[in-house]
Amino acid sequence: MSDITYINKDLLMEGTLESKDGQVIIAGTFKGNVIAKSLIIEPSSNFNGTINAEHVKIEGKADADITADHLEVSNTGSIDGKLKTNSLSVDSGAQISGNVSRIAG
Repeated sequence: MSDITYINKDLLMEGTLESKDGQVIIAGTFKGNVIAKSLIIEPSSNFNGTINAEHVKIEGKADADITADHLEVSNTGSIDGKLKTNSLSVDSGAQISGNVSRIAG
């Protein structure tokens, strides 16, 4: 069973959050760095910083540099930043601005 870290919609957090084997769900506002196995940025949320995870799902707003093996952007998602991924899934209506490249190796 994996651990889940949930950042409530009423919270503003700043710093580094590391959960290498767990899932992180952000419903509020986060500024900083996240390292996790899985990250979900919910529709009402704002993220500003860097993300390094195996799986990332963006449903809210992210101004971020993202490195993820698999990156999903839902129809409510918005990303502005440098994206490095091996697999990218973008729903109709999603907004992406920036750079997309493949993870080397």
